[in-house]
Formats: sequence, structure tokens, C-alpha cells
Amino acid sequence: MRARILSASAGAGKTYALAYKFVHDVIKHYPDKPYLYRAILAVTFTNKATEEMKRRILNELHTLITEPDKSNYMKDLLEKLPLKKEQIIERAERIQTSILHDYSRFTILTIDKFFQRILRAFIKELSLDINFNLELENSSILSMGTDSLIDQIPHDEKLQQWMMEFTQERINDNEGWDIRKNLNELGNEIFDEDNLQTILNPIPKEELIKVIGAVEKKIKDITAPFQTLGKKAMDIVNGSEFGVEHFKGGNRGGIITYFIAAAEGEFIALNDKYRELTHTSDGWASSSVKKGQLSELKAVAEQLYPILAQMCSIYDDNIDNLKLINTLPYIKRTFRSYALLKDIYDKVEEVSSQEGVMLLDQTKSILSRFVSGNDAPFIYEKIGNRFERFMIDEFQDTSAREWENMLPLLQNAMAASDKCSVLIVGDVKQSIYRWRGGDWRLLKDIAKQDLGPSNIEPIVLKSNYRSLAKVVDFNNRMISEVVKRDNHHLNTVIDTALRDNNISPTLHDSLYNILESAYTDHEQNVGRKSDDEGYAEVTLFDSSVEDSPFIKIIEDAISRGYRYRDILILVRGATDSRKVVDLLFKYKEQRFTSRGEVGFNIHTADALTIENCDVADFIIALFRLTTNINDAIERGIYNRFLGKRFDHKFDDAEQDFIKHIAHLSPMEAFEQIVAQYKL
Repeated sequence: MRARILSASAGAGKTYALAYKFVHDVIKHYPDKPYLYRAILAVTFTNKATEEMKRRILNELHTLITEPDKSNYMKDLLEKLPLKKEQIIERAERIQTSILHDYSRFTILTIDKFFQRILRAFIKELSLDINFNLELENSSILSMGTDSLIDQIPHDEKLQQWMMEFTQERINDNEGWDIRKNLNELGNEIFDEDNLQTILNPIPKEELIKVIGAVEKKIKDITAPFQTLGKKAMDIVNGSEFGVEHFKGGNRGGIITYFIAAAEGEFIALNDKYRELTHTSDGWASSSVKKGQLSELKAVAEQLYPILAQMCSIYDDNIDNLKLINTLPYIKRTFRSYALLKDIYDKVEEVSSQEGVMLLDQTKSILSRFVSGNDAPFIYEKIGNRFERFMIDEFQDTSAREWENMLPLLQNAMAASDKCSVLIVGDVKQSIYRWRGGDWRLLKDIAKQDLGPSNIEPIVLKSNYRSLAKVVDFNNRMISEVVKRDNHHLNTVIDTALRDNNISPTLHDSLYNILESAYTDHEQNVGRKSDDEGYAEVTLFDSSVEDSPFIKIIEDAISRGYRYRDILILVRGATDSRKVVDLLFKYKEQRFTSRGEVGFNIHTADALTIENCDVADFIIALFRLTTNINDAIERGIYNRFLGKRFDHKFDDAEQDFIKHIAHLSPMEAFEQIVAQYKL
């Protein structure tokens, strides 16, 4: 097979497989191809992953040389290669020396870095400034672009009118009148790969207005008679002695509420249980109508049921237009934003050119247009490398545009060799957040089709070497149940959408059982050998120290011999992190601090930043009070930390202390504050 697609869950040895593939290939082909490492391109998605893979490969080579019996690779290499142990050690040593003396050709890159290399090689062909700088952050250039667009408004009447209406719509939607902020928020859409093709081929504003106007007229021709009939029916009801409660269904979804909704402009279906009322005046009365009033109400119903029949007929005749009617309000709220995207895009391009910069997010689209028009050997020749083998890690994070750019290179490598020249590694489950625009379908199906099913050897790594038995079993069962439930829910939703003509049969078929398909190979075997089975428990979080099962689990772990440093707490978001940290601080204060013991420390990247630390706020407030002791805001922060009323006035001792530290250096004042308040 010319390519392998390796699917593996966390802990199954994806990085091991990639590093082994590299070591295996360079040792196998030495000395015929002593510089094969130059012809291998390994692609990752983060700088950290790049360094990890380089270190992993060099460490494995070093272990093969210095401690071959401890190398996990030695056994596999002896099985797969017709070489003796001494030959493998000798080749590994020579290859390691070559790599270290030729490190720049040891090509393990992030995918962005690889694309940048291609861009640099094709500066002339792409008409780029030779001295362009790559800008990682979009915000500054986007802000400059929107400012430039705003500056153009006074000189462009059409743009001025469009902006006024755009801003008015934002205000109507309670989204604020700050046009600069609105444009910057909207402008982030130009960096979304899914939007780019639409932005580059926009519909002119004048054409948009015509289209929206034509759709509005068509819908008005349908809904106006419907609304007129609703008003006519309500005139009859209001002119009678009866109220909504006297008719079938009453005030809660009753038959008269249908007329009310229609009179207010809604175009909706009649509840099936009322369909029989379209051809008879019987059955219109509610249970609250007295016998003596039935004949009078029936007389009113005689006038209403023909109207109801006409309304149902209008609705049934326009089922095909229902989607258009329902989506028009959303289209009207967004079409001005859509039209402005091209203006913002053009301004960002203009500013980028003036400033001599290129946004990282632009590189993929520029390359896509270039790569699609040229063959792979030409691209290789220009960038000065002739890669024969490709390895792609974390493939589930690959976007459609990145795949399009890489595909010609992979196909060329596969065509030049009858051996495995492409190794793709990933985990479908890890692409659920679509980080970097990643598309899980690439790993699941698309890559196999694009590379040719007959050329692909799919491999699933089932063993988990990271987790213990009970954790693996817990994950297997939990994921199975969640997928089963969510897959059933999704199927129900799309079945309903198909029945209501809200989605096409093609889209329905593509989504049906999609979760079940994505998680087909999620179950893992236990690969880690240990006498300990592991531990997993699900419980609800409680914010009180006394009743928290969270704290009880920690104490139980400590009582069983674990240390605090062995415990890692994962949360979904930063706000959850703060809740957990607050709880742990309360726990620490009650269990340790009150007895004069240190206890444990908490290490977290987010929860203990200065801006989230009450102690830091308190100390800063005290420093500011030394310059203005009457500052009400700083006094409030001071009082809050000490558990006093916000408007508490300083007593003599507090005033004396603040005046005292005002004459000290910041370091001395800080030490005095810590000592004074026992921080």
C-alpha cells in the first residue's frame, strides 16, 4: 500500500507510530539513501508538537545506540528488517550524526510554516512584496481596514446609505450603534475558510436589493390575503358577544388564537385537531358556553368556518414557499452584513499591501489558488526540496483548504513509489471543536477517496497505553451511551426537518447516523500493564466545602496514599476553573491554615492570574489609598476583602497604618501590608 491512514484515540501510541515510521525508513534504506531524512516531511499543527516529535526521534535514535536493550523500537526493527542488532546500532549512529550536522534539513514543521516556505519561494509568481512580514494576529490589520472603510463613508454616498441602514438594523436588534465595533466583529468572518469563496464572488449591493425586493413582493402577495382573512375573522369575533374563551381551545392555542396570529402577520399552519372546523359550524363552542348561547355562537361560526377554509387553502397551496417565508426575516437582517464583507475584505487586503504584511490566515487561500494551477514537481523544484515521504500528525485538525494544498504533493509522492510514502495519523473524536477550521470528514472518508481507496491501508490502534483498566472501561461505556443518545436525538431532529421540508433528502441522508459513524472505532483495549486497576467516578459538583463530594473524593485519594501533586483537575472553561479554585481555597483554609499548616498549593494557568486574585486587588487598593485616602472605590475594595460593609469608614488605626506605609518604599510597604493583615 502506498499510504496508511492510522486512526487512534488518546493514549493509543500515535506519536510512537509516527516516530517509529521515520526511524524505520531511514535505517532500512541506509546506506543506499544516507540522506533519506532530507526527503521526509513530517507535518504537525503546533510548535510544541514539532519540537516533541523532533526530540522523540532523536531520543529513540540515541537509545538505539547507547541502550539498545531498553529501546522499544529495537524489537520491532529486528522483526521488520533483515538486519542484525549490530547493523541497526551502526546505522542509527551514522544517521544521528548526519541529522545533527545537517539539522536544518531535518524537516519537521507546522503546516503553517511549510506553507510559508512555499510562499517565500513563489514571491515573484504570486506578486508579493519581497520584504513582506507575516502577521499572526488579525485584529490590528482588521481594525486598520475597518477604519479605512469608515473614512471612506463621507465620500461615497452609496456606502454612506448602506452603513446608515446597517447601523439602524443593528440598533433595532439591540446590538448597539458603535459602527467601528460592529464592523470589527463582522470582519472576523473574512478569515473563515467557509466564507472566503462567497466573499470573493459577491453579489453587488444593487442586485441584492433587487433580489430582496422581489422576494418581499412575492411573499407579500402570498401572506397579505392570509392576513386580510385573519383580520376579517377577528372583526366578526369582536362584533359578536363572544370572546376568545368561548371558542374551542380558549386562550391557549385555541381556534381564535389562529385568527389573531394571522391578523398580526404570522403565516402559520392550522393545528390538525381544528382541521374539521374548516367545513362545519359544529364543534366551535368551548365547554364554558351555556346552552342558551350555543345557537348564537353557531351563527358566528357560520361566518368563520369559510374564512378558515380559505386560509388553510392558501397555506396548503404555498407549502413550497414556506421555507422562503420563514427565512426572509433572517435574510433581511444579514444581507447588509453579507454585502459589507467584500468591502472589509478589500480594505484589509489594501492595508496589508500598504503595510507590507500578510496575515497568516491568508496564506492558505493564496496558496490554494496557486497550487491548483501548477503541478507538484514544479512546486518541489522551486522550494529546493524533493520530498519523497510525508507524515501528517493530528490530521483531524486539517481544514479543507489545507488538504487541497497538500493533496497534489501527496499524490505525486504516491505516484513515484510503490511503497508506503504517506502516513496520516489522527482521531476523529478530537475534531469536534473544529479547531483551525478542521473537518473530521477528511479523516473519516474524504482523504481515502482523494488518495484512492485501493492505495490506502486503514489501521485502527485499539490499545490504550496511557490509562488504567477501569478508566478505559469507563470511557468506553460512557462514550457508547452518550453517542447512542445523541445520535438518536439528532436522527429525530433531522427526520422532523425532512418531514417539514426544512432540509433536502440529500442533506438528511448525509447527516443520518453521522455520530454513530464518527465514533465507530472509539472503544479501546487496555494496553498498560499494572497491578492497579485505576479509578473513575461521576458525581455532581457542590460549591460548599462541607457537602462537596468533590472534596470527599480528594480526601479519599489522599487517604489511599496519593499526594496532592498526583491530582489533576480538568474543567470545561475558565469560569469553572475559578469555582474549583475558590472551593479548594476554602477547603485549605478550613483544614490547614486554621491550624497553622501550609497544606497544598494550586497551580493553574488561568485561575490564579493577577486580575483574578482578590489579594492582589486588596494590596493595590491599599497602595492607591496612600495617595488618596478618601477614594471611595478603593476603600470599597479594601472593605470587601476584609468582609466589612463597602461604606465602612476607616478607624484611627487603619488611617494611621495607611499614612505610615505612604512614606515607605513599595517593597517595604508590601511587606508591612502582608504582615499587618496576615496575608
